Amino acid sequence: MRWSLRGAVTAAVLFAAAPAAGQATSRPVPSSGSFAYDRLDLKTPESALRTFLTAYRRGDYVTAFWVLTPASQTAFYTHLGRFDLRRVARVPASSAFMHAAEMLPAINQMDQTDISFIFAHAMTVARRLDLMPLNLAGMPEDMSPANMPRLGNRIQLTDGKVEFSVPLQAYRSPVVFRMVQAAHGRWRLEQVLPPGGAVDSLPFGLPTE
Repeated sequence: MRWSLRGAVTAAVLFAAAPAAGQATSRPVPSSGSFAYDRLDLKTPESALRTFLTAYRRGDYVTAFWVLTPASQTAFYTHLGRFDLRRVARVPASSAFMHAAEMLPAINQMDQTDISFIFAHAMTVARRLDLMPLNLAGMPEDMSPANMPRLGNRIQLTDGKVEFSVPLQAYRSPVVFRMVQAAHGRWRLEQVLPPGGAVDSLPFGLPTE
């Protein structure tokens, strides 16, 4: 009798914890192993874009780099390693090699040697030289929905990607930001495409001249 009572209680607990028939269960996003990364709001295309723009606007380039897709992160590092600085910042072809030594940090002088810190170094140099690949002049530091309810026009693409067409003060027409849902459901930024930019260049589709 004692065993039967214990079994009945156990069954009742399991039944109560089980989802009702037809009810969807939400799977939590697994930990990446980094609390700093996991705290970022990448739940939706819009929240991920706001996270990127806020970090970039504040000069937190390590965080901005984390929002980029793995393919875009790799592409950036490849461009830098090949001295193809025109795909990294608004560097004229005639002066690309002149800026290469500055934008490529000496590894023995880096606090951290992962790619995110190399990206941050390159962006810091680009900001000082007024060569930033993305100009957010006129945008507020606080890009939360409460302070900035509308980012721009959202376009749902047939391949599942989402684009935001955002008007920015420094450009004659809106800048396009393409968002991709990556592993574990997080949304990431694949490409920033300004007017006249190169559609085959990641992460910044900068004009060639």
